[in-house]
Amino acid sequence: MSSIKINITDEALVDAGGSYEPVPEGSYNATIFDVKSETVKSGDNAGKPRYNVQFKLEGEGVNNRRVFSYVPLYVAKDFWKTKSFFSALGLDMKAGDFAVPEPNELAGKPIGVRVKIGQDQNGQPRNEVAGFDKSTNTAAAALAATGAKPVGDVW
Repeated sequence: MSSIKINITDEALVDAGGSYEPVPEGSYNATIFDVKSETVKSGDNAGKPRYNVQFKLEGEGVNNRRVFSYVPLYVAKDFWKTKSFFSALGLDMKAGDFAVPEPNELAGKPIGVRVKIGQDQNGQPRNEVAGFDKSTNTAAAALAATGAKPVGDVW
């Protein structure tokens, strides 16, 4: 048994944290904050590779908010998402073998993210990534092209 004790007040139980309200639907400039390589766990594509990508949004009222998306690393019905993601990063996909960048090569890259509001498994509203565009943050894109990465929230 742990020797750590937490003194919980009634107020803490009522106000247990920040808001998780979805950000409004729309297109946002973002930075790829984190990329995890994993495999699809179930369904027709079980065992195939994908990236689990965390995007840090930029802009009034959404600065530093996060949205997430899976990016399939295989060709199937959802290949549109793969093509949209890599095209938005300026990578040209053509017939034949495509060398998928490593997660650390993607972290810090600017990208445009189209966000919509869907529902979670409990019927509650949540953000979903509906697509990708090139970032309109030209300063961040120019710096990223040099291999620079943001420091915290600053380029």
